[in-house]
Amino acid sequence: MGTSKQTPAGDRTKALIPPSDDKDLEERRKWLHSSLTARGATMEFQDFLGHLGLPAVYDPFEADAPQLFQSLAKSAPFLNKSKMEQTRMDRVTELQPSGAFSNAGFFTLDKEKAVNAYFQCLVDVMCEEAATHNASSGQAVGTGKTLPERVYDLADYQTKEVPGGGKHKMDLVFFYPYRPETIPNVHIIVEGKLSRVPDPIDEDTLGQIADYQYSVWKAQRTRAFVPVLLVHGTQLDLVAFTRDHWYRVELGPVSYGKQVVRNQDIEKVRLTMARLYYLITLPSERFGHFCDVNGGQQCLRFVPNADENSVLATVESHAKPAVGSSVSDDLIDLSGYIERFIHPRGRLAHVFKTMYRGATAIIKLSWTPVDRLPEGAIYEILEKAGVQGVPRVYDSGLLKNNFFGHRLEYLVLEDCGSSIKDYLISKHAEELKSNAFDESVKSIVQQTLSCLVQARVKGNILHRDISPGNIRVARDGTVKVIDWGYAKVIDDKDMDMDDKATSDRRDILAANAKRWVYDSPKVFDNEEAHDPLTGTPSYMSIPVLSGAKVRGLADDIESLFYVILYVLASLQTTKDKASCGFDTHSNKTLAMVRAGCVSSKVNFLRFFGISDCSGQLLQLLCDLRRFLFENSDGCIAPDLIVKPDTPRGAVGLLEPYIDRETVGLLLVKGGEMLTPKGSGRQMPSIRPPILLTGGPSSPTQNLGSVGISMDGLNLSRNSLLRRGRATEQIEEVDEDEPFGPESKRLKLQGD
Repeated sequence: MGTSKQTPAGDRTKALIPPSDDKDLEERRKWLHSSLTARGATMEFQDFLGHLGLPAVYDPFEADAPQLFQSLAKSAPFLNKSKMEQTRMDRVTELQPSGAFSNAGFFTLDKEKAVNAYFQCLVDVMCEEAATHNASSGQAVGTGKTLPERVYDLADYQTKEVPGGGKHKMDLVFFYPYRPETIPNVHIIVEGKLSRVPDPIDEDTLGQIADYQYSVWKAQRTRAFVPVLLVHGTQLDLVAFTRDHWYRVELGPVSYGKQVVRNQDIEKVRLTMARLYYLITLPSERFGHFCDVNGGQQCLRFVPNADENSVLATVESHAKPAVGSSVSDDLIDLSGYIERFIHPRGRLAHVFKTMYRGATAIIKLSWTPVDRLPEGAIYEILEKAGVQGVPRVYDSGLLKNNFFGHRLEYLVLEDCGSSIKDYLISKHAEELKSNAFDESVKSIVQQTLSCLVQARVKGNILHRDISPGNIRVARDGTVKVIDWGYAKVIDDKDMDMDDKATSDRRDILAANAKRWVYDSPKVFDNEEAHDPLTGTPSYMSIPVLSGAKVRGLADDIESLFYVILYVLASLQTTKDKASCGFDTHSNKTLAMVRAGCVSSKVNFLRFFGISDCSGQLLQLLCDLRRFLFENSDGCIAPDLIVKPDTPRGAVGLLEPYIDRETVGLLLVKGGEMLTPKGSGRQMPSIRPPILLTGGPSSPTQNLGSVGISMDGLNLSRNSLLRRGRATEQIEEVDEDEPFGPESKRLKLQGD
């Protein structure tokens, strides 16, 4: 299967995207350091094993071979400034040094080359000693049990780039066996430093190893965390990068800082060697991945829990079946990866297109914070509520419930077709200015509106990330709204229900929270706190861009309005010179520009890059604009910036575009638009006359530094920019990536 792509990267806020591999290396590493420095913490070795569920495995390992590597530890060198030298014992002991390092080449090297060469030699001799131990373990009582043996290949990349991941010269790399030495096959990264690395880790070192681990996250889909072994001076640390934090775990000394050593010094080095050997011989599913990847497996099978009240599941790894052989219906091939932007931290979703039980399906593996809603839980609520226009879920569950603050969720969904733009191009390639084209756009709007309204009224759910990539159209024109990972369940306090309905609703949510293992009060409150942060900025509503604390259905509908405008503008053969509605700005400035654009009855389409529009499509866009930005008081677009709960227009304007049942759902409050905190006055349900001329409403067509008049609202592009910048500062988001999976956003000071 071919590789497809998501919504264009140009929609993402550039300030939150790391410089690419072909940009300045130092610039990218500084960016990564600034993004991750506050996310670091130290952790004890045993505590780290506890998070991996390994104490029960490590403790027997340590107990079974208490003398393992003791002779080797006595032979370890000491670091004398920039060179390695032989040590001397302070007294004669029963166990003599092994002499494993007597003629080692690292004694002739200096600085970091010596540190890295010693580490490489150390791994080799530890593996040899373990093999010797295993050879004798069954021949004499009390010699200990069989130890795990070496699996991974250690290679030197100090002077060359690791293929497949940009310009990365990692010092040493553990690779998976029997596979090419490329970034997709990196298991553990090793970085050597001559001097001790301070705590906290300095900017250069953190930026460097963060750069390495980021390349691994981007290349490997089954990662749970990325381990980096940091050899600095005489010390060895493990730096583990999870989705939300990085942890520095002190393993201990691997060499000495003095030439004459004592027994207690030897024991510390021996213990570090044992810890190191244990970590580098762990299978991949226990150390770094959520499944076994050592054999190059490309297929997974999800195994649900036997308890129907729980969605916890396990995963099996399988080799890809040979061509022509029979394949199990529930075996999932991971080769059809859909490229997505991977952020260095926070939420992460890997998406695959594959076959599942005879049908084309989409597989989604998502890392999400445990204090946010699982997407599978949202789909379950939507299904129980009977909401139409959402993908069918073939299978779903949790592979990890809480791994360093994140859960790993899997979804197997129906393939819902192509994006709006691709669908319209394929269906109307020769007739983009036809009645059939207008009918297709109208149908897409109708079905999407119906889905959003039903989700809000039947399921009390807001999508919060409507974007071109999240509305899919099948060949027969059926529309499905996908990617509900940023959706919000509106809590009971915002519901207008009778007592029985409220009670039933609470029972459904309680069962949902139990199955999906989340704390519903905490999660619902946290989702509401993210209302002003969540979504794709290019399609956010004016109130949300302005920092509205609570969202409503009107915000989702306004996002749909911008999506349709964006798609139509992208299909225009030439861009209108007056276009500014999709220009890149900070959020508050974009809200002010948008308010000016939609305030014009005559020219609002031109301001979004649409110069050619007529017929029923024009009627549709004008009706949506009047519903969203006019009420009985006139144009409310500027008011939405300072008063986000300003009542919108009449529901009657939407009647031609949604079915009677859905209109009835909207009219449950006496004809007023549903909002989270109640609603205000409504506008009479009267269809206004359409008024659109070919020329501008003022002599000015260029929205540069000069002013324009939008039906009485005097604005200028530059004055808007100045006003926005005078009242805000841009800073990087320090939340758990609170933005849509297809774009990044800016958090504004004071939001």
